[in-house]
Amino acid sequence: MTGFSQTDKNSIDDRQEESRKKVKTKKSPEDFKDTEVNFLFNYYEQDGDHSPVTGGMGTEELDNIAPSFVVHVPIDSLSALDLNFGVDIYSSASTDNVDYFEIDKSSASSMDARIHFNAAYSHTLANSGNAYSILGGASVEYDVTSFHAGGSYTFNSKDQNRSLTIDGLFMNDTWNRIYPAELRTGTEWLKDDVRTTLKLGLSYSQVINKRLQALFSAEVVSQSGLLSTPFHRVFFDDALPFANDKNELSSRSHVEMLDDSRLKIPISMRWNYYLSDFVRLKTFYRFYTDSWGISAHTASIELPMMVSQSFIVSPFFRYHTQTAADDFYKFGQASATNTPEFYTSDYDLSDFNSYKVGIGFQYSPIMGIGKFKSPFRKGKVAQFKSIGLRAAYYDRSDGLNAMLVSLDFGFTF
Repeated sequence: MTGFSQTDKNSIDDRQEESRKKVKTKKSPEDFKDTEVNFLFNYYEQDGDHSPVTGGMGTEELDNIAPSFVVHVPIDSLSALDLNFGVDIYSSASTDNVDYFEIDKSSASSMDARIHFNAAYSHTLANSGNAYSILGGASVEYDVTSFHAGGSYTFNSKDQNRSLTIDGLFMNDTWNRIYPAELRTGTEWLKDDVRTTLKLGLSYSQVINKRLQALFSAEVVSQSGLLSTPFHRVFFDDALPFANDKNELSSRSHVEMLDDSRLKIPISMRWNYYLSDFVRLKTFYRFYTDSWGISAHTASIELPMMVSQSFIVSPFFRYHTQTAADDFYKFGQASATNTPEFYTSDYDLSDFNSYKVGIGFQYSPIMGIGKFKSPFRKGKVAQFKSIGLRAAYYDRSDGLNAMLVSLDFGFTF
């Protein structure tokens, strides 16, 4: 469930930033805008029958609660600091089966938490109107510690209607290699414990006319090191007769083995079209290919509708289809006598179709929902600006399905 996305700076939003057109060389109190704080609460649950922890069969049940804060702090009229921090608290019946063959299970991953923090500094150059940003962050959970760093540079046209952005990101993940219980024999089945990811991206956005905006992007993502998941099992064809016999299966399990390098290339485009002053059409398409043999197509459509000056309703739909990785094998499909070099039973790498359908609501009165005394700035009135709700249902052709609900509370201080 990890991916790369364009930053908000490079996305095409409802309005152009008028402040960029009014560059000031002297700073005044008006230059220091309100600090924006969003409290997000996400709930996600899924279920399925193809867990990679038990070799491509068994429950994929998972529940995840993820509260987080997103803070935007204007430093002056040209610079800003963005912070994002939160925690993911999840329970997983699937990862509880790391000790599947043990009588008394003690899988540490059956319930776990991930803490994450990200910070980004952005600055617009007064003379050219171009902009740059630098970012960094880290996350910690039971078996993985990660950090990342990156940046971007955006060339903006004088009228702010066109922009070209070059961005890069480096990620480093260090794993505590936890193998299935029956394979903890002292052997290090996987040679690496570090995964590195390098992403380079190029995007171009343009306001084509008063109604139409477009963005095109292409990325190259290179990964190396530990690309297998240590506690994923694979069962070869000699396990087929013993699918329901735990004693026999335990002596026939293998640790997932995947190539230690992967190249990913996604190419995407977004189109925003204003059908009227009250209705906007948002479309997205992405083509994806990688060195493991997967090719995929993703398309989505969203229709934000302004019901009133304060209330927006946004139904959306997303469709995805992909081919399987060259090294994907279902339970008991890989040959035990002619063992392949690489093998996995992770259905995320299988061929499947999926769709996601949902609806979003946004309530943001012009004068805000409520006001209160700011706890951070003396004499300043803080404002409860908006409430957002987004709900979606996800269904995959291999039987996996999920529900997602997100709440967004917006404040200014």
